[in-house]
Amino acid sequence: MKNIPTQPRKPLIAAILPAYNEEGNVGAVLEVLRATELLDEIILVDDGSTDRTVDLLRQFAERDRRARLICHETNMGKGQAIFTGWAATSAPYIIMLDTDLKNLHPEHVTALIEPVLNHRAEMTLGLFVGGHLATDFSHWATPFLTGQRGMRADLLKHVSRQAAAGYGFEVALTIAAGQNGYRTRIVPLKGVWHPPSEFHRGLRFGVPWRLHMYGQIGRAWYIATSERYPKMREFFSSRSNP
Repeated sequence: MKNIPTQPRKPLIAAILPAYNEEGNVGAVLEVLRATELLDEIILVDDGSTDRTVDLLRQFAERDRRARLICHETNMGKGQAIFTGWAATSAPYIIMLDTDLKNLHPEHVTALIEPVLNHRAEMTLGLFVGGHLATDFSHWATPFLTGQRGMRADLLKHVSRQAAAGYGFEVALTIAAGQNGYRTRIVPLKGVWHPPSEFHRGLRFGVPWRLHMYGQIGRAWYIATSERYPKMREFFSSRSNP
């Protein structure tokens, strides 16, 4: 019988991990991904880190055959890092995680994508529960800002690149899902949390950073919605011009 060469199996699920100056945190998240058997690919995107983050990512990529490292020469923002990771995979399903997560376990990663695989949703929002009071509250108040997502990869083609710049990516992604009929589902991530900005930046720098972040989020909301509803852009433009 003639042997027929088998084709490599197309990856089904890819985790995309954007990282920027997280040498003190990224190692723990990488170990969780290593232990998550559900993943076919692990796309690591270093977004121009100036610390040892890229070295840790490279070491992990050398140990795990599923991992691939892509490096930005300069910091381009989380949104662009996600788009870079998406361009590097053909997987139809994607999991996105932040690099500073605490108390994350493989079952949390799996829980993010299961509703999508089972066709109960096209995107999940992973919300912190029972981990840290400050981050629990922020996720309860603004669930659309969570960086922990499982989703169909084709959703990303609907995301406004302009709106996704800076800290606007999660807002732009959430709006794109709603505008294009993608169902979303909440997934509680029990015990998971990440340090608030004020935790590692201090109040002096953390509070201005947070205000800057919320400004970019507001900008993203305006851009993403006004691209779909141009009259909204015209209204705000007319109000700002005397």
